[in-house]
Amino acid sequence: MSQRSIVHRYEDPVDLIWIRAAKDLGLEIRRSTEVFASYDGKGTLTIAEVKDFDADDCLAQMIFHEICHWLVAGRHGYHLDDWGLNNIDDRDVVFEYAAIRLQVALCQSYGLRQFMAVTTDWRPYWESLPADPLKDGEDPEIAMAQEAFHLARFEPFEPVLKRALSATAMIADVVCDAANESSLWSLTRRRHRLGALQNQTATLRCGECAWAVGERSSLQCRQHCNSNDSMPKVEFDEQACECWEERFSIEDCGQCGACCRQGFDVLGVASDDPFLKKHPDLVQIRGDGEPCVPRPNGVCVALDGDGAAATPYRCRHYDARPQNCAEFEVAGAACLVARRRVGLSR
Repeated sequence: MSQRSIVHRYEDPVDLIWIRAAKDLGLEIRRSTEVFASYDGKGTLTIAEVKDFDADDCLAQMIFHEICHWLVAGRHGYHLDDWGLNNIDDRDVVFEYAAIRLQVALCQSYGLRQFMAVTTDWRPYWESLPADPLKDGEDPEIAMAQEAFHLARFEPFEPVLKRALSATAMIADVVCDAANESSLWSLTRRRHRLGALQNQTATLRCGECAWAVGERSSLQCRQHCNSNDSMPKVEFDEQACECWEERFSIEDCGQCGACCRQGFDVLGVASDDPFLKKHPDLVQIRGDGEPCVPRPNGVCVALDGDGAAATPYRCRHYDARPQNCAEFEVAGAACLVARRRVGLSR
């Protein structure tokens, strides 16, 4: 075998993505056999060598986890050894739990919940978390994770994490079909070309979704409007995304009622609306002088029922309802906004 000079060497692409993410956040990654993961409070994050990893460990996940620790600690955590945590006993376990909840919340919308899972003794806690790890609850780590998630939406974290997670998900889209069942890559979820994760029910189609608009040959998606409020085109037979909902009509409004409750804060009434004369007792004048139907706690004063099969949502004055209500389009853009606000749509 001939001797040659090796100039370039192979590096794991996902590791490179997260090493770059760390660098963009002001962190230098060093490798050592002396520690598993340690931060010096001065910008250097030391992580074990590959030979010390378990089979389901990867450098990318470990960097991501340490960034989550930083977010839980707050911006000042950058200047604290090990983000201010004591790893000798269990006094800071709540901070570890908060970081894990945050990590799930940040990566699962990219289809990476299982791929980017923590390992070692913390894996059972990760697996025990619900679909929404930030849902309000009594556990103290939830509030800490919620606050950290809010911080992650700001500079410098938001663009760096979005770029790293998006790039990792793009690689996953390519690799997952080639991965065998024992590979972490097989646990990633594909994304629809419009950005959301694909629906896990493979038989669902975009053209059958409640939010598909238009003729079969020229469908658009109301769920994925861009910043200009224009709707992207979809094909009828495309596999649906996770935002898919069964088509519904006015007959289904009794189980929804989103537009009449917390979906909107104000129901304005035009000055020439007959509703003003028919039901003056239900109309108030706002501070700007405009009439409206009040909504205490978000619920219209004319709404009855609770959405149950026996007691569906019903308007007591439906036949003479305000013009804004009469013109409200079922499965229209405003309907989607209302359903999202009450948690019925994604």
